[in-house]
Amino acid sequence: MGRSGQIMILAALLLVGMLALAGLALDGARLFQARHQLQHALDGAALAAASQFRLGRSDADLRQAAQDFLRAQGFAVTWVQVYTCSSPGPYAGELCTDPPRKLVRVDAGVRMPTTFLRVVGWDAVDLRGTATGEAASVDLVLIIDNSESMAHETPLVAVFPNPGEITCIPGSPTPETECAPPQKPHFCNPTDSCQPFRQVKDAAMELVGRMYLPYDRVAVVSFDRRATIHLDLQNGVDLTTVQNRIRGLQVYDPAIDPPAAQRPTDGTACAGMDCTSGRCRLTYPYVPAPDADPRPCQSSNLQEALAAARFLLGTQGRPDALWAVVLLSDGAPNATMPVDTGGLMERRFGLCPKAYWYWPPDPYYRPLCQDADFESRHPSNSPAYDPEDMALDEAEALARMNVVVFTIGYGRRLHELNVKPGGGRDRDLGEKFLRYVADITDGDPGKACLVRGDYFSPAAVWKPRGEPCSNYFFAPDANQLRRIFLTIAERIFTRLNR
Repeated sequence: MGRSGQIMILAALLLVGMLALAGLALDGARLFQARHQLQHALDGAALAAASQFRLGRSDADLRQAAQDFLRAQGFAVTWVQVYTCSSPGPYAGELCTDPPRKLVRVDAGVRMPTTFLRVVGWDAVDLRGTATGEAASVDLVLIIDNSESMAHETPLVAVFPNPGEITCIPGSPTPETECAPPQKPHFCNPTDSCQPFRQVKDAAMELVGRMYLPYDRVAVVSFDRRATIHLDLQNGVDLTTVQNRIRGLQVYDPAIDPPAAQRPTDGTACAGMDCTSGRCRLTYPYVPAPDADPRPCQSSNLQEALAAARFLLGTQGRPDALWAVVLLSDGAPNATMPVDTGGLMERRFGLCPKAYWYWPPDPYYRPLCQDADFESRHPSNSPAYDPEDMALDEAEALARMNVVVFTIGYGRRLHELNVKPGGGRDRDLGEKFLRYVADITDGDPGKACLVRGDYFSPAAVWKPRGEPCSNYFFAPDANQLRRIFLTIAERIFTRLNR
C-alpha cells in the first residue's frame, strides 16, 4: 500500500474518533439534560403513585400510576418499582415511620436514544433514578347529633302496664297510641333500633371504612345536652375500634338524664316520664312558661361539639395532615357548655338568655335559649349573646385553623322550626347555621351557599332550601345518608390530591 493510502486510512480513523468525541459531547449534554428532566418526572411520578395510596389500592395500582406519569412525560419506560411500608424492600427505615405516613418510593429506568453516538453503534443509553412522594394523611373528627330527636322516627306503641307507669313496644302506632317522641330513646336504645340514629351510625361507619387507617385517624364526638369525646385522634387509628365506638353510640335519654341536680326544679321531667328507678313513671312534662327554666331540657349543644373538635385538632392534629370535620345535625344550636356569666346564671348550665325562655303566647314556639334569628349576631359581652352566637364563634375559630368542615342537615324538620312569626325569626335556622359553617371553612367559593349579600344581613339571599352547596348537604330522610357520606369521603380524597 502506498503512503497516500496509509494516510487516507489514518484520516478515516481519526475522523471516526473525532465524530465519536463530538457525539459523546453532544449526546452527553443531551443525556445530562435528560437526566435532570427524568428526576423532575420521577418526583411527579412519586406524587402520582402517592395519590393512589388509599384503601383498596394495591402496589400494582401505584406502580401503574407512576409508569403512566413517566410515559406521559415522553419517557420510554423500561421498568418501574414502587415501595411502601407494607412492601418496603430494603427501605423499611425510610418508609415505615412512627406515626405512619403515606410514603411511596419509586425507582424507575428509562431508555434514551442517542443521535451522534449511533455512528459508533451506541443506539441508546439506559438511565435510572428514584424519588419519594407522600400523600397527605387525614385527621378527621366525626361529630354526630345524638339528641333525643334522633329517635323520633322509631315506630313505638305506648302501653300502660300499671297505673302511672308506661312502657313502649315496637309496633304500628296510631297518633293516639304512639309513644311520645321524648320517651322513645329509653325503649329503643337497648335494642339499637332508634331511627334514624341507627342508619346515621351505619352510614358513618361506611365513611370511616373508606379512610386508610392508621395513616388516617378518626376521632368520634357526639352531642346532645353536652358534647362527649368517645374516641380521640391518638387512639382512632384502628378501623375496628373506631367503628365499635360509633356502633356503641346511643340516643340521649331524657328519662334518665340529666342528673337529679340538673333537672327542672318544678317537679316536671323533660320526657314526661322518669325512669331513674328502673320503672318508667309518668310525670308532668316540661312546658315552657315565663319563669320555667328550659336549660335542663335543651339538647343540641353544637357549640361544645365544635369546641371538642377544635380541642382535638389543636392538641393532637398532625401539622402535615388535612384537618377535617364531618358534622351531622338535625337542628339549630340551643345549648352550650357550662358558662360563667357574672352570676346571672348557674355554672351547672350553659348559656340561655332569660328573654328566650318562652315565646308568648304559645309555649310550643321554638327554639328556646336563642333568638331564632340567624342574621342577628351578638358579641360575647351582650346580654343577648346566645348559643347560636357562641357556636358561630367556635366555627370561626376552626376556620382560622384551616379546618375543612363538611356539614349535613338531617330531616325535614330542619326547615320547619315552629318559630314565633315575625321579628326576623327563621324556620330554617338550623340549615343556615350549617351552611355558614361549611362556607367559611374552605368550602368551594364557586358553590357558596350564600348567593348575594352579607351572611348577617336581613337582605342576604341564600340558595334554595335543601339544595346542596359548598360543603353542605341535606338529607331529607335516612335513605340519602349513605350517598352523602360517600360523597364526603370522595371530596376528602380529592382535597388530598390538589
